[in-house]
Amino acid sequence: MRGRGGVLATALVVVLLAWLTVGTTTAHAESAPITVDVKLDLKADGVLAVTTTTTVPDGSNAVGRVPLQVPVEANRTQHFGVSDISTTGGASASVQGDALMISAPAGSSTVTYSVRGSVADSPGLQQFTWVLAAGWSAPIEKLSGTFTSPSAKPDSPICAYGQIGVRRLCSLTQTDLNGSVSFRNDNLAPADVAVFSVLLPTGTAAATAQFTPTVTASETTPASDTAGLIAVLAAAVVALVLVVLAWLRRRADQNAVTAGATVQLLAPHDGGVAFASPDGVLPCQIGTATTGHPRPSDFGATILDLAVRNYLWLAERQRSSGAMDFQISRRAPLGRETTVFERAVVEAILPDDRESVSAYELTQSSRPIDLSAAKTALTASATGWRRSRRVELAGYVVLGLGAAAAVVLALLETGALRGVAVAVLGGGVAAAGRLLPDRTTQGSRLALAVGGMRRYLAVTNPDSISPAARPVLFARAIPYAHAFGDLHNWLDRWGGAGPVDWYRAAGDRPLPAGLPTLAALLDGVAAQSQAGQSG
Repeated sequence: MRGRGGVLATALVVVLLAWLTVGTTTAHAESAPITVDVKLDLKADGVLAVTTTTTVPDGSNAVGRVPLQVPVEANRTQHFGVSDISTTGGASASVQGDALMISAPAGSSTVTYSVRGSVADSPGLQQFTWVLAAGWSAPIEKLSGTFTSPSAKPDSPICAYGQIGVRRLCSLTQTDLNGSVSFRNDNLAPADVAVFSVLLPTGTAAATAQFTPTVTASETTPASDTAGLIAVLAAAVVALVLVVLAWLRRRADQNAVTAGATVQLLAPHDGGVAFASPDGVLPCQIGTATTGHPRPSDFGATILDLAVRNYLWLAERQRSSGAMDFQISRRAPLGRETTVFERAVVEAILPDDRESVSAYELTQSSRPIDLSAAKTALTASATGWRRSRRVELAGYVVLGLGAAAAVVLALLETGALRGVAVAVLGGGVAAAGRLLPDRTTQGSRLALAVGGMRRYLAVTNPDSISPAARPVLFARAIPYAHAFGDLHNWLDRWGGAGPVDWYRAAGDRPLPAGLPTLAALLDGVAAQSQAGQSG
């Protein structure tokens, strides 16, 4: 077994460190002395039954604080747990934080409770440790008590008391024949701490003591903590900057919808004039560029645009029933000047190199035409204008990784703030990604220009256009006017604009009076196709 000197050293270390734990925060002047009797009964299951009887002079009361986390030898902290508290004689007791607080009124009162964590295994033996008295608000005239356990052969019992600079053995520590240990000491100052420790044979009681490494102020790593705090602060600043920039970007995008002047759609070209849309945007792309998803009107606008550009030919005709119908025919091969979307639209209505189709066939078909390939191509064509949600998703991933790292590092008791910093940065990225508008910077510029284009088409007076440029602007703007929902107004303002070689009207109908009807039929075909695909 460990020698008496080792136990004494342990007890004295506990006295010193427990004194530091308890502190001297309570004023003790003019306090009348009290007596304290402590009975310790260690059970085989490792639970210590403690009965503390306090006698306080009339007209006074006393308060004691028993620490439940006590630094011991080998730079460790021993942790105790208290339960089953009961009192008599007007006393009160409760666990507050890491201490058991006892309040004793005048007269004799008793506090009874159970303790776990007082028995620790050592090579070839067990060691029992408990704080008898600590942090009482009054001096103790007499401290007495007994210790009993399942063993009849306790060894090296030590009762020690003191404070910084003064560490002494109690005046009496005696082992009886039945293995009971008695202890006593008189005249303890309010600041004194008294600790009882004894060695027991292996297996006397269940070892319930729990220890953690003791970290003192001098042993902490300020540099690491400072680095962690700096990391959190830096991450918070970066996250805030990202959120502010995203908010400014969102506000600029919202302004792009309403701000901006009208744009000119005619530009000089080879001695004449040519139609030039903003950023080369096609009528079929107006919906995707502004709303983020294809619209049925994109389909009708595409057919009209391909006709205006002489790839398709449109003709009015009457069915046998007398109802108006429209014929859509191939006119020129679809070369590289056309987009993947435009070619997919033509292939959908004129599959397998079919030359022509009627609007009636398209609307009355038992199966909606398949525009899925065209829709995919149209969405892909707007990639530069629409933003994906990858930034927001990446932010959530970083946030999750940072939170997980913070938890793991906290359990390991090292560098948890760095995980918090990563989580904060991830949260900032996610928030910024969520605030960013759906349009890219290029898309916002396009939305601004498209708004100006719409205003141009709404206010342009045909009489203000030169005679040579009128046919160009009138025809090329038709599909854009349909994409904006202004086709009727556009045609009414131009009146008799003269013949066009891509559209043939029936009889003496004004040219091209039937376009709104055809466009509405085509939009209906596209809407039916979308409904069929979503269903």
